[in-house]
Amino acid sequence: MADKTYVCIDTIAVKESFDNKYKATLPKRVGAALAKAVDRSSKLTTKPPADKKAEGFYLSGTLALTKAGTDITAALELVLATWPKKSMFNRATKGATFEKSNPAKIDKEVDELIDTLVDTLQPQVVKALEKRAK
Repeated sequence: MADKTYVCIDTIAVKESFDNKYKATLPKRVGAALAKAVDRSSKLTTKPPADKKAEGFYLSGTLALTKAGTDITAALELVLATWPKKSMFNRATKGATFEKSNPAKIDKEVDELIDTLVDTLQPQVVKALEKRAK
């Protein structure tokens, strides 16, 4: 079996958040979920190659989390590029809103919203990377 193609997953940047605590927790949550999806692929891996000159892919992105009244909105943009040159070749974006959030359950609702975005984008991102993998 051929070697899997390396995917370098950069920390997802939180460009906007209605609560600063999410700036620390959400990048790790999104990054871990993306890494799991990549590592499930038969063609991709997050394990760095032994050959430091080997080409692969770079995955980065931004997340915005806003609140208006009782509605929470999240937008996730993922950028796909070559590695190590970081030449962008694709992007995937998704947004969603949790209407009428409950302040007592806001952390759970934010997690559900982020999980929905990541779950929606994962197959699209992995498919695009697998299509370009050698």
